[in-house]
Amino acid sequence: MRRPVSLNPMSFKELSGVLRQTLPGLWRSAPALMALLVGVVVVQGLVPAVTVVLSKWTIDGIGRVASGGEGNLTLLALAWAATALIGQLMGVASTVLQGYAADHFTVSTITALMRKMQALPGLDVIEDPQFHDDVETLQMGARFRPLNLVATILGLLRAVISVLGVAGTLLVIGWWVPLVVVLGILPLAQAQIRFREAGWSLSIQRTQEARELAYEQRVSMRHEYAKEVRLYDLMPYLLGRYQRGALAYQGVMRAMRNKQVLGVLPHQALALAVTAGLFAYAVRRAGQGTLSAGDVVLVISALSQVRESLDSVAQFLGMGTEHLRWFQKYHGFLSATPRVAPPARPRPLPGDLTLTLQNVTFSYRDLPPVIEGLSLTIPEGQTVAIVGENGAGKTTLVKLLLRFYDPTSGRVLLGRGPEQVDLREVDIGAWRREVAAVFQDFARFEWTLRDNILLGQPEEASKLTQAVSSSGLAGALERVNGGLDARIGQAFGGVDLSGGQWQKLATARALYRHARVLILDEPTAALDPRSETEVFAAFAALARGRTTLLITHRLGSVLMADRILVMKQGRLIEDGTHLDLLSRGGEYAELWTLQARQYDDAGPASPLPEGLAVEKGGPV
Repeated sequence: MRRPVSLNPMSFKELSGVLRQTLPGLWRSAPALMALLVGVVVVQGLVPAVTVVLSKWTIDGIGRVASGGEGNLTLLALAWAATALIGQLMGVASTVLQGYAADHFTVSTITALMRKMQALPGLDVIEDPQFHDDVETLQMGARFRPLNLVATILGLLRAVISVLGVAGTLLVIGWWVPLVVVLGILPLAQAQIRFREAGWSLSIQRTQEARELAYEQRVSMRHEYAKEVRLYDLMPYLLGRYQRGALAYQGVMRAMRNKQVLGVLPHQALALAVTAGLFAYAVRRAGQGTLSAGDVVLVISALSQVRESLDSVAQFLGMGTEHLRWFQKYHGFLSATPRVAPPARPRPLPGDLTLTLQNVTFSYRDLPPVIEGLSLTIPEGQTVAIVGENGAGKTTLVKLLLRFYDPTSGRVLLGRGPEQVDLREVDIGAWRREVAAVFQDFARFEWTLRDNILLGQPEEASKLTQAVSSSGLAGALERVNGGLDARIGQAFGGVDLSGGQWQKLATARALYRHARVLILDEPTAALDPRSETEVFAAFAALARGRTTLLITHRLGSVLMADRILVMKQGRLIEDGTHLDLLSRGGEYAELWTLQARQYDDAGPASPLPEGLAVEKGGPV
């Protein structure tokens, strides 16, 4: 269930709090650039006021000269031109420096997000549906929110300085004039802030809908879906789903935009009325001779500048509120505490890596238990096969052993005797460095083949060659230009591998890593029988002296195991050797016999793994 998002605007306290959190990071990302930028922006903000005053002096000077008096019009013209030039130069400098500073801030922001992901050692947050919406918002915003916030803060500073400077020039009419001008436009500023805030909150609420629209586009256009889309003529269905979703999404957004326009118009009318009234007042006083022509020009220019600058302040405040909303979520994400957390004082790994589960129960969020009351011990060096139907809890057991999750109740222990320690008390990184795994849903990194195997580890030529050979990947390399340095995946124009080749590549990763524990989660699901036999032979050699956990639906492959665990509905129902379990005539024997019939019915054209034959009692 999605958490409701409040449409209430952020209070000044909330805004200032987020700003206080954000500004130090902005300053630290490029302190010299930011200091220079502030100076440039201050000069930019003062230029309009100087221009207005020079315009007044020039008009008054022209009047004096026309009346036979004295006036240095050339100097005034040069001063005006110099001010205009400074304004233009500061504008160019501000744009360039702002880009540099924003680049630094963007890198700093994205780096912080990546480091936070690094600090989330478990899957409890990542597999939470709400997390996908949060990450989508943060990931999309990280590319432009820092840049826009830099531009907004600097623009706001420039606009405020401009308002104060230009409004100060209106004191020649009366002390109350700047106050009236500012108060006349403040409601407009507040309206713009309020509606931008509402628009941001709505966009947060609709993140899932936006992701679903993007998903329909992706399914219709990406190569991994292309075969099914064309075979089953899915495009009309996808178009219908997209158009219905888009129309609903557009309807909500259209209502919000209409509300924004209707809400802002009265405040714009008020601001215009105040400006027009002050202009009429200045003209009347000039007609009475109490204001000069230069004063009238000053009023005209100043009212126009103040109105524009206050409008800019309102817009920047509205945009800033929207960006700070994003940074509020950003800081909340950075400060989030995961359920799976590293220990404050990690204990060293024991010398013996025997695995023990003591009465372990586990549930995903508020769902029924996936594993319930599970107790078992796996001595170091033992090869254990874990079998059972889909949903039996096999893969969840692996997640608990890798500490991707912590048990809801019970304990996972490492070691024996006095050295035995709770998995939650050891350094997560140290434990995982002792484990190599081939997951059923392994990652397909679109890097080079070499990088896909090394995964950041130092390269050792002999180990790399052995991993490529034992995984069966060597044959694929012979048909790839560039060998191990070839880039794979279509996103960057690389070589596209078949499903079986990708699985061999994932196997090569596990074979390359020096680990005391090897986990194989359906490692040959996409391989043909010959390749499966080759890979299992490599695993059998690799498993000697290591703890090996093999999760598989192909029972022929469990013959390499010292011990077989049979799971059903989250419970361990059978535990023993292959022959022991067959003799008991239980769940394992039934599954074995069912698979034997599949091989028997398939006939001689469907070869079995090496060493596996069909007899009356099942595969042997």
